[in-house]
Amino acid sequence: MSLPSKVLAEIAERFGTPFYVYDFGAVESRVAALRETVGPRFEIAYAVKANPSLGLLTVLARTGIGADVASRGELRTARKAGFPAARLLATGPSKSDADLEALIGAGVGQIHAEGPEELERMEAIAARLGRSVRVGLRLNPEWGIEERTAIIGGPGAKKFGFDLPSARRALRDRARFPHLSIGGFQVFNASNVLDARALVENARRVLELAATLSRRYDVPLRVVDFGGGLGVPYQDGEKPLDLKVLGRGLARLASNVARVARLEKTRLVFEPGRFLVAGAGEYVVRVVGTKASRGRLYALVDGGVHHLLRPALIGTPHRVRAVVPRPGPSRKCTVAGPLCTSVDLLHPSTRMPVPLAGDLLSVENAGAYGYTESMPLFLSHEWPAEVGVREGRIALLRRPPAVRDLLARQFRPF
Repeated sequence: MSLPSKVLAEIAERFGTPFYVYDFGAVESRVAALRETVGPRFEIAYAVKANPSLGLLTVLARTGIGADVASRGELRTARKAGFPAARLLATGPSKSDADLEALIGAGVGQIHAEGPEELERMEAIAARLGRSVRVGLRLNPEWGIEERTAIIGGPGAKKFGFDLPSARRALRDRARFPHLSIGGFQVFNASNVLDARALVENARRVLELAATLSRRYDVPLRVVDFGGGLGVPYQDGEKPLDLKVLGRGLARLASNVARVARLEKTRLVFEPGRFLVAGAGEYVVRVVGTKASRGRLYALVDGGVHHLLRPALIGTPHRVRAVVPRPGPSRKCTVAGPLCTSVDLLHPSTRMPVPLAGDLLSVENAGAYGYTESMPLFLSHEWPAEVGVREGRIALLRRPPAVRDLLARQFRPF
């Protein structure tokens, strides 16, 4: 979804470029559409890792959905945004003791343990705090959904979760963890999936695995968490996720669940992040100038992969458009940022009428894994502002630190 050029021009005038902007109405519409799709039997928990902006999280909390946090920092932000602790799930590899202590102290709905050593540390912390902790096991089965670029899934060993032999041992020996109430499972094994049938089949297999382990080891199923993975199209030619197909498949799954007594009160949770916020965000830059090099046209802009790393990291450029297109024929154009590296390309070959210095360009689908995945210290450029928009009203969400502010936190040695 693209915001009107007038709104983007006003933001550029007020806060400078580059900047991120999020359409709150688009986020709320996306939540409503997904709620209707998954139906009443499934819950939605927003994956905070996709975009932890406090302003955006506040909008999402008001819709009544839950959230999944991966650190004590995300926990603190989600709580400040208004998410009740009981509606929070926690997932993430290499949780520190400080992370676990914060999650246990906050009383989040369930913490997904990633391995045997994390259970050991969680038990020790829970015993010291005198708390009983609701825990699920994150499982790493050998099957999953194939990813174009392996982000979280794929075959073989991973840092994520328990492999099944380890999970079975933990369930068999769970009496060793008297302060941990193991009551469910999570499988998050794919990212940015556009095939609705694949998502439904994966959910079916996760449910089957969870029910099998529950019966074999007499473990209650408070939560079965299917992870995220609901995708959005980034490039021309990619088709969006078919919500009708997804909805029909999940309705069949819900009907099957209703016939299983063990699953009667189980929370069935999806953790979308990208799907809810990617299309609501844009990263807007200003053209510094254009140049030709060996037959290639470059649009040189004031922002780059230090703010929006995903195009270079994943090798998948986002669509780039001129905020106010100029007249004339379209030409292939490389949109290049200000960093001293050849990977600093927001798009290697988009088509647009030749822009001029001062024009604004918008990188679309930037609401997820944009600012939060950036590396803004590279080359000490100014950071982008974050802005929220609702029906034309503009609100500053994050005032970026100036270089002088960053210098004030550094010290000369000796």
